Amino acid sequence: MADLVWLHEGALRRSHPVFAAAEHGAPAVFIWDDARLAASHVGLKRRLFIYETLAELAGEMALEIHAGTAEELLPRLAAAKQASRILMPASPDPVMLASFGAVRRALPDLDLDLVEDTPFVTLTSQPDLGRFFRYWNKAKKGAMRPHGG
Repeated sequence: MADLVWLHEGALRRSHPVFAAAEHGAPAVFIWDDARLAASHVGLKRRLFIYETLAELAGEMALEIHAGTAEELLPRLAAAKQASRILMPASPDPVMLASFGAVRRALPDLDLDLVEDTPFVTLTSQPDLGRFFRYWNKAKKGAMRPHGG
């Protein structure tokens, strides 16, 4: 079984549990989808940060960056890499989850797994994910405590 790791901007670190869940040395891909980034309200400075982080990760591991949509690119990438399973870091972002669902529909015969991570902070209510500032206003008190509680 060959694995392919599908990274997104919410999980750009080598220590993410998705890499432990994937077979050793599994390649990783990031799909640069301008429409999805815009739908997630990702601005120019955040996009630059994402790109710089990806460039740094690409120097440490097998990581490819592709432009387009995940539902059109991942079927080709999975076939080219002979992947039988795609692993993606779990995300609360509804736009990212919709993209994951579209890929699942495009690849019905392939295993697609979401890999959970330890949350940055535990909130008592559903966060407003429309803008980071609104999320951060609710999360910062808990995030600054030991263990994010």
